[in-house]
Amino acid sequence: MNLAAQFCSEQSTHPQIIGELRVEVDGEEKVSGSATGRYGYIINKPAGWSILDAKKKKKKTNQQLESTEVGEGAHTAPQTMETRMKRVKYFDEDSGKFKSMEYNEQDVLSLMTPQEIVEFEKEGGLGSLNDSLNDSNALKSKLVADTVTKNDRSGEEDIESFVEISHDKIKSPLPLPSIASTAIFSPSSPPSLVAWLKDAKAAEGVTVRGGNNWKALAGAVDVDDSGLVLLCPKEKECNVHVDEAKYVVVVGNGKYLAPKGKKKINSRRLSLKNEDASTVEVMSKIRKARGDDIILSSKVSILDGSSTCNDAVQICQKEYQDGARGDPAANPLDRRANRRLVHCSELSVSSLSQDDFVNLQAGLPEDIRIFSDRRNHHKFKDGSFLGRSDLNNNNSTAAYREINGAADGFPGWTVDRYGQWLLVQHDENFQRGPLPSIHDGNTQGVYYFATTRDRSAMKDVKPVLLEGQSAPDIVEVEENGIFYHISFEDLSTGIFLDQRYQRAWLAKHCTEETHVLNCFSHCGAFSVAAATAGASTVNLDLSKKWLDRIEPQMKANGVKNFTERHDCIYGDCFDWLSRLAKRGEKYDIVILDPPSTSVGGKKKKRWSAKNDYGELVTLAAKLVKKGGLLWTTTNASTISPIFFARTCEKGLLNAGIKSAKLERVASMPIDFPTIGTPPVKNLVWRMP
Repeated sequence: MNLAAQFCSEQSTHPQIIGELRVEVDGEEKVSGSATGRYGYIINKPAGWSILDAKKKKKKTNQQLESTEVGEGAHTAPQTMETRMKRVKYFDEDSGKFKSMEYNEQDVLSLMTPQEIVEFEKEGGLGSLNDSLNDSNALKSKLVADTVTKNDRSGEEDIESFVEISHDKIKSPLPLPSIASTAIFSPSSPPSLVAWLKDAKAAEGVTVRGGNNWKALAGAVDVDDSGLVLLCPKEKECNVHVDEAKYVVVVGNGKYLAPKGKKKINSRRLSLKNEDASTVEVMSKIRKARGDDIILSSKVSILDGSSTCNDAVQICQKEYQDGARGDPAANPLDRRANRRLVHCSELSVSSLSQDDFVNLQAGLPEDIRIFSDRRNHHKFKDGSFLGRSDLNNNNSTAAYREINGAADGFPGWTVDRYGQWLLVQHDENFQRGPLPSIHDGNTQGVYYFATTRDRSAMKDVKPVLLEGQSAPDIVEVEENGIFYHISFEDLSTGIFLDQRYQRAWLAKHCTEETHVLNCFSHCGAFSVAAATAGASTVNLDLSKKWLDRIEPQMKANGVKNFTERHDCIYGDCFDWLSRLAKRGEKYDIVILDPPSTSVGGKKKKRWSAKNDYGELVTLAAKLVKKGGLLWTTTNASTISPIFFARTCEKGLLNAGIKSAKLERVASMPIDFPTIGTPPVKNLVWRMP
């Protein structure tokens, strides 16, 4: 598994040069107009940035793509079928003359299912069609027949279980899978710090070399790491000395430890072997609900020698016998944060060739502050609770969790923000927690409902207005620049806030060629995100009421051609997965996000994620294209990440898929801190 660098940033956060250090020796020849070789730079690096560009690979031909196994973390290159016009001759019996006719090969194939295309190719394909065409209406008749076949659903069993939500009369076929046999996504790679530095200095009129001319000597050198990093020209690294580096590490990974690694410590870092060269200080401790699962925030100071975030993690592991939170090297399946929570907060660096010295500091990012900064007594400050200031100040996101129960210091008390309204869930076995003032300028009203252990007893319970103004029937809220519709008329508002990162991924990576099957789609939030990037979608759900809310949301985001590009199917998901497979449907992405338990479908069978998820994976995996993605999600808190992964693997094997790759473990957003294993597990599998 290649899961070490999977940070998903919602915002376009950029690095910042906060210091320079002269590193050239007096008398050395200077390159006119060039800063390369003269300065080292201390940069405040956000998480998700690599030091250098990913190595570019040669473009493969379509034939090579077909024969190459999709690797871990790789994105399949887009493939397009060349549009070709064909002219054929035929004998027109009515006129008694030979005539010619033109047609587009792609138009012909687009009207066939993948299975029909395979059979067509066996019979000679388009070449045989060109040779055998002897009737002026033959080609047109075939196109019309195929179209009618796709639109005629009267012969399907249990037609009442299918409802075309978007229109009464079908005007066009269902959204068709793209012709390419392999999945199509936008390519993705981490942005490069050196490339950014080169552009930033060029904007100042200073030329610096890029690529491999630079080396990261200390600080946040890995993609997931955040904070200060020292970049120095390679030929001048002997002229730099790191006097001290300070790090903040959030420790609490279920006692899982990352291996020490095989890298040898060079002579400049021999001091790290000396325990006196480092000090460890506890900043905060969270010990709520589970006494054996403690979350510590620790400061680590490393003196006299180059060090990195990896060194700070190793020191903390030795000190506390527990791993850094979210470290995939410790436990890739049980990700308790969306990245390894380690940050270089301070660097003191000297030049050995010049009388130059810098001491610089960097503030903590929100995902670390939410655990480490516990000094405000857990109160709302300036309308924002601990660790939510970035979200509170984000002009493109107005829906997130303000307080997440015990991990924020208030067991049984959660507060969700939907624009100007809040929704409070309260387990009355615990005390009430804090709320922002409705006079803070951000809040108009607060809805409240009490929870119980027996969720079935809450079927008809609705949130009640606790204070402030009532919300309209539909509230439009923005998340990462996309608008969603929510309602306080039910316990489920219509969007699950803990899937914000996954929706951000879809909006970033989908294209007009991406075809998405959204199972248990609810109100279609995943589909709305994908559609804003141009993707076509099919939505399956057992509730017509939820499906009815998909089209208005897409229209609110400017998505056009809903009836041609998007479909909503009301019915049992297990039943429809089998039907779609029989029709030869294939999708670039298939999303499975079922409830933990439910009763529904034609057989009124009780569904249990623990017992039935494997069968669901078996059915869904057959619908994913080569190189496509199967998203598996469960919110069953009783299912461990390892058990869930094994269940999915068993389902894949039962589908005859032996070499699927677990590509990504998508963790909870930063506003959903947890004590122990996160209740929601997201595993993304790439099909071979």
